[in-house]
Amino acid sequence: MAPRDAEATRRRILDAALAEFATHGLAGARVDRIAVTAKANKQLIYAYYGNKDQLFDTVVEHAFQHAHDAVPFTPDDLVSYAATLFDYLVEHPDHLRIHEWRRLERPGATELERQLFNEKVDDLAEVQPNYGKKGRFSPADVMVIVVALASAWALAPAALRDLATHDPKQQRSLIAGSIHVLTHYRQDSDTAR
Repeated sequence: MAPRDAEATRRRILDAALAEFATHGLAGARVDRIAVTAKANKQLIYAYYGNKDQLFDTVVEHAFQHAHDAVPFTPDDLVSYAATLFDYLVEHPDHLRIHEWRRLERPGATELERQLFNEKVDDLAEVQPNYGKKGRFSPADVMVIVVALASAWALAPAALRDLATHDPKQQRSLIAGSIHVLTHYRQDSDTAR
């Protein structure tokens, strides 16, 4: 009998839980289905991760950390950051869905999210303390817009998405162009108003 690889089992459980929670949310997910998909004993899931809520929290944190690690923040080049984030979300749609479920079923930020977004905003503030005349756009506001634009197609209502371009290259180009306009916002355009 081969020894059990606990780390591989944990990984299978997390992968199965991500798929289950991304599809059904916290309320609709079933630990039984996670166990079957992960080829793991249900009691082992509870031993490793606690109850279903704790497993959900672990999956959310893991997905957020994975995205953070995979998409390096480039405060001096938000166009590249937004484009890379868009690419990541296209390649990992479950990660975006899990965060949407979390927002619906458990609003509020995790400590990890707070920490990582605070770091990004601080880094951005060092590079560009404000955008527009007299700090019209704060670095945090700019981050909101960058993240929103990078996830725009994935989060758009289905009826609108049906009307919009379906070409990811064109979507990426539109995002990059919009971020370029935002980050190259000229202060003197404020004085013209």
